[in-house]
Amino acid sequence: MWQFQQIDNPSGATLWFSDGQPVTAPRGGDGVSSRLMVDGQGFLDLTDVQIAATFGASVEAIDCNGVDLALPVTPAELTLWLPGDGSFTVALEDGGGGVAGRLKPFPAVSAADAAYLDTMIAGGYVPYPNIPDAPGKTTEQIRALGQQLFPFSPYAFELAMSIYDWTTASFTRMVFMKIFQYTSMPASPLPLDQSSIANEIWESDWGTYTPQNPDYMKSFLMKPATSLQDVQVQLASVATQLQQFGDVENRLLAAAFQSMPRTSTFDQPQLFSGQMDIYQLGTEHFGIEFLQCPLNAGPTSVPLQIDLQLALDTYIGVGDTLTTKMVWSFGNSMDEAMQYQNGIVLVANPPTGAAVWDVASYITPLSDDPTKIEYTFAPGTTFLVQSVEQTQVDSKTVWVINLLVQPAVALHRSPGVVDVAQEASAG
Repeated sequence: MWQFQQIDNPSGATLWFSDGQPVTAPRGGDGVSSRLMVDGQGFLDLTDVQIAATFGASVEAIDCNGVDLALPVTPAELTLWLPGDGSFTVALEDGGGGVAGRLKPFPAVSAADAAYLDTMIAGGYVPYPNIPDAPGKTTEQIRALGQQLFPFSPYAFELAMSIYDWTTASFTRMVFMKIFQYTSMPASPLPLDQSSIANEIWESDWGTYTPQNPDYMKSFLMKPATSLQDVQVQLASVATQLQQFGDVENRLLAAAFQSMPRTSTFDQPQLFSGQMDIYQLGTEHFGIEFLQCPLNAGPTSVPLQIDLQLALDTYIGVGDTLTTKMVWSFGNSMDEAMQYQNGIVLVANPPTGAAVWDVASYITPLSDDPTKIEYTFAPGTTFLVQSVEQTQVDSKTVWVINLLVQPAVALHRSPGVVDVAQEASAG
């Protein structure tokens, strides 16, 4: 446990913690990560960890954006210095030690993207309405959560709404419009495999999410359809707008995910995802989720689907690097992943030595269902394949793929950072 007793903030920057509590409130606890936001400068993640000390013992410490400050006693009284240049120093109040480093930068958010989302909200396309089997959230609740979680941004509401909408059936639209892009073709906008998108929409049959349901089809900017040809004709007329819709939402999601408070790797050492988690997608669609898929280069006459074994044999093997085209959702247990799997389970592992999941975000606070545990990786996240094995889980045969998350930015143990944690632990 720890508490800021003194804060030197000569620039006068506004400070917030993402938990919504006062800046000087007591915080911490086993595996707890707390995110401080410094207006105009960036994030400071303070995470309770255990570090090695003399004779192999361990002591409680706070990881401060990748550098450890040992806490000789708890609760610890701390001083925070924010000179205004994007750096920070956290020290023990009694002068027993301190660490310094850089704040993590705020993400860029496009005013045009926020304005576009506002028009889709005004048009009733966002958020998804009439959600079955989940309580949902009101616009007022989403706005209040935006102010708590993203107070540094003038687009706090749009960032919150983008995550909320992802947790609804709208995620299907965002997935289709990403994985069915030919991402290696030199064209703007990127060509789409419209035939596959239309087929997946037509085959939707999950509760009320069918091509005959007005709400579901409106999420694709369409009207209820009576045939596959009907979907194909409608898609052809809205494909460009639908692609822009998806691109905007995914950019906002990436910024919102980056801004959410971090999860401690001590609290969640692994994350799990069942694939394919849209039931009408098969294992032949797993390989197209990555920029490394050779089919991304076209031609567009070749549908975006690849036999799973061929993908595993060519670019999803041990030692290969994969970059996602879409948002990936994970839970915190194998049991949960098995509920969603359609032949594949992914196990995500954090970078060695990382105290927090820097590129994974716990988004349940903004979910339409507060009981659903969900961690998300933004499009463009890179993973190293550690192992690929076909095995039995709960009497079901699945491919289990272990992935090592590659850090987006080198934030851990950065060169030049002043670190006197060893002095503190020795004392």
